[in-house]
Amino acid sequence: MPPPNKPTANALPGNLSGQVLRFALVGVAATCTHYLVALLCAIHVNLYVANLLGYLAAVAISYLGHQRYSFQVPAEDISHKRQLPRFVVGSLGGLALSYLLLALMRDLFSAPNWLSLAVAVGLVPVYAFLFNKLWVFRAVARR
Repeated sequence: MPPPNKPTANALPGNLSGQVLRFALVGVAATCTHYLVALLCAIHVNLYVANLLGYLAAVAISYLGHQRYSFQVPAEDISHKRQLPRFVVGSLGGLALSYLLLALMRDLFSAPNWLSLAVAVGLVPVYAFLFNKLWVFRAVARR
């Protein structure tokens, strides 16, 4: 159990703004990676394959960055066996959401690729913060 004077960062309700800021910084790095890789790949492959490649490039940045920095999971609470599968589930949910947004923007509204990608990679982080905070990296209950 953490010492009374050093609670886990994820356990502090008042630390939400710090978590959001750190999540945003990691998210910006992952989002820029996603967007740039997808945009560059879209020159050579279709938009949906390009989006998948951008997503894959951003996953490692997101997992380690959010675990270690955004939610500051204490070393004794890091469990790749528990957290990685949860992260993958949430990440695949984010990927599905991004494809839904791409389909809506591009196929329903005839938006250009750059705008379709911007909407997808801009909205998915909101979903990801909530999913990661509430399930993937939530504070471990101590007995």
